[in-house]
Amino acid sequence: MAGELVGVSYKLIIAAVDGSPSALKAAGHAAMLAKLTGARLQIIYVVDTHIAFQLGTYQQMAIETMEQDGESTVAETVKMVRDAGVSDVNGEVISGNPRTVIVDWAKENDASLIVVGSHGYSRLTYLLIGSVADYVVHNAKCPVLVVRG
Repeated sequence: MAGELVGVSYKLIIAAVDGSPSALKAAGHAAMLAKLTGARLQIIYVVDTHIAFQLGTYQQMAIETMEQDGESTVAETVKMVRDAGVSDVNGEVISGNPRTVIVDWAKENDASLIVVGSHGYSRLTYLLIGSVADYVVHNAKCPVLVVRG
C-alpha cells in the first residue's frame, strides 16, 4: 500500500529548511521518504522574527531580507525535490520562532513526520542559542528525523 513502510503510514512529511547544508541534506532525506511512501511533502522555512526584533531600527529591512532568502530557499528546495521525482510537494515561508512554528504547523496539519537538519553546534553554542532540532524532537507530537549535516 502506498504510504506504508514497515507498517508505518506517512501521509504528510514536513522538511524544515533554513538554507544550510544540513537542512538541504534533510530535505533530500524527506524527498526520498516521500517518494518511497507516496506521502505529500511540505517544505517550510521559518523567518525568525525573534532575531529581527533584536535588530531595532533595522527590523523591517531584516525581515524583508529574511523573507526573500526564505522564498529563494523554498523555491530551490522544491525544485530539487521535484527533480528527484516527488511531484506532490509544496513550499511555504512562515514567520515566528522556528522552534514553535515547526511543531505547531506539524500539529495543525496532522503531519506524519518532521525532518530537520542538525548543525552540529558545539556545546557552548548549543547552551547559548539552543537547538531547533532538539526542541522539535522533544515537543513534536509526531516522529522526528534529525539529519546530521
